[in-house]
Amino acid sequence: MNKYNKFYKEVKGFGIPSPFFIDNNKLYKENVKNGEVEFISRQVPYITKCFDDVEENNVQYELKWFNDGKTYNEVVPAIALATKREVILLANKGLSSNDRNARFLIEYFDLFLEKNKMKWSLVVSHLGYVGETFVHPLLDSNYRIVPPDEGELQRLNAIKSSGTVEEWIENVLVPLYDNPKALFPVIASFASILFKEHDLTPILVDISGISSSGKTTVQKASASVWGNPSKYISSMLTTKTAIERMASFLNAFPLILDDTNTAHDPRALQQMIYMFGNGTGKMRGSLEGSRGTSSWQSVFITTGENNILEYTNSQGSAARVIPITNFKFKNKDQDYFALMNKSVEKYYGSIGVEFLKRWEQQRDRFNGRFNEVTQTYQASASNNDVMRRIALHYAFVVFVAEVLNELFKKENISIPIDDLEELFSMICSENNHVDRAKNALVVILEELDANRNYVFQDYLLSNGIHAISNQNGLFLTIDFLRRKLKEDQSQIREAWKSNELTVRQKQNGKLVDYKTITHKGQSFKVVQVNPNFIEKEGFDFSIQSR
Repeated sequence: MNKYNKFYKEVKGFGIPSPFFIDNNKLYKENVKNGEVEFISRQVPYITKCFDDVEENNVQYELKWFNDGKTYNEVVPAIALATKREVILLANKGLSSNDRNARFLIEYFDLFLEKNKMKWSLVVSHLGYVGETFVHPLLDSNYRIVPPDEGELQRLNAIKSSGTVEEWIENVLVPLYDNPKALFPVIASFASILFKEHDLTPILVDISGISSSGKTTVQKASASVWGNPSKYISSMLTTKTAIERMASFLNAFPLILDDTNTAHDPRALQQMIYMFGNGTGKMRGSLEGSRGTSSWQSVFITTGENNILEYTNSQGSAARVIPITNFKFKNKDQDYFALMNKSVEKYYGSIGVEFLKRWEQQRDRFNGRFNEVTQTYQASASNNDVMRRIALHYAFVVFVAEVLNELFKKENISIPIDDLEELFSMICSENNHVDRAKNALVVILEELDANRNYVFQDYLLSNGIHAISNQNGLFLTIDFLRRKLKEDQSQIREAWKSNELTVRQKQNGKLVDYKTITHKGQSFKVVQVNPNFIEKEGFDFSIQSR
C-alpha cells in the first residue's frame, strides 16, 4: 500500500461538504448560482477528531492532509479554523492556506463539522496528574496528551521504554550501589511522581563537582527511570520562562537540566530556584484576560562544577535545594563510564512504568512509614529550620528507596539505606549555605581581619571606619552594615540577634541589636558582635592582636 492509499483509508469515511469537492487531491468550490468552479487549495484538509481539553475548558481538532508523499497530522485549537489570521498561520504547518483562500477554508471547516459527526475525546496538555488521575503515555488512560509546543512534544517523545525491568536494575542501578551521591538523584527521580500524593513542595537536587567526575552519567541514569536520557535531558542554556514551561508540562515527572555553568545569567539562578520551588509559574495577561498559572509538584535535578547555591544570596534558596557536593566516582575507570553510558541509552522507561503499577497496587502497605522516616531525619537536622525543611524532602527520597526495595524484592533490588543516612549527615556538616546570616557575619569578620586599617582602635582612620574595637569588644558601624548587606540588612541583622550572634540591647522596653557608643571622642551607632562568637570562630580583634 502506497502512502496516499494509506492516507485515503484513514479519511475515506469522512464526507466533503457541498459546495466543496475534490479533484485530483485538490480542493475546489462550485458557485451554486452560476455553476463556476473555483480552485481553493492544493491540499484537502480533513478534521478527523475532536478533543475537549478538560483543564483548559477549550476545544481542539485533529487536522489531517496529504501533500507530496507525506501525511500531515496537526492538533490545533478551534480558533485556528475559525479566524482568517489563524487559518493563514496554518501555512507554517505545511497547509496550503493564504490570504486569498483563508475565508473559503473557514467556510469549508465549518461545513465539514456540520456534515461529519465525530466522537469527542478528552485531552490534556501535560503529563502527570489530571485531578487525581496520573497520566503516563505508556499506560492506558482516558486522556490523550497533546503537547502545546515542539519543546513539550520532544519530552513526550522521550518517555519511551527499552529493555526489561531486570536489565535496568542489573545494568543501571546496581553499579551505583557503592556511591550514595549517585544513588540519591536516581531515587529522587522515582520519588518525583509521588510528591503530589504526599503534598510535598517541589525541590531541587543539585549535583556539583569537578569536570569529568560523572555528574552527567548520573543525570542520564536518573532520566532513564522514565525514558530515553538523550531526549529527556536538556541544557541549562535556556530561559526562566522555558524552565517554567518544561516543569509545567512534566508536572510530576522530574525536570532534568545539565550544567548550570551554561546558564545565560548565573545571577538569575536564584530567581529560578524560587520559581521552581514555589511550584507555580508567572501569571500572564492576554487580550481575553489573565491566563491561568501553570503548576507542578516534582524534583528538579541539575548539575554543575559549582554548587548552585554559590550563585544565590538568600536563606530561602538554601531551603529549596538538596546539594550533592564534591561529587565523584571513586576507583572507577573509563570502562565503567563507557558501560554505564551505554546501558542508560539501552535500558530505560520500563522500570518507571512498573514502579507506577506496583505502587498503585500496594501503596497501602507503606501507610505511616514516611512519617516515621521524617521524624528520624528532622531530629538529625537539630534546630536549624533550613535543614529541617530539607530533611522532609530527603526523608521522602529515603522512604521511596525503602519502597523500591520492597516492591522489587523479587528482582533483588537492595538499595543500601544506611549509606543514604550517612550522606545526609555529610550534607548537614558540609552545607554552609543553610545559615546565611551566620555566613554573612563570618565573611565580614574575615574581611575586617584581613583589612585592619578599617577597624578603628587607637587612631582615627582616613579611609573609612567599618568597625570599632576597644576593651568592650568589636562593634560594626550601622553605616558599614547598610552598605555591606544592602536590601538584606534587616533580615540578616534580625537573624543575628535571634541567634545571639550579636549582643542584644534594651531600648524603650524593646530588644534591639544597636546602640550608640563613644570612642576617642566620637559617637557611632553600632552593632556589637557577641565576643563568644568571635572567639569560637577563631578571630581576635583586641588591641594586642593588631
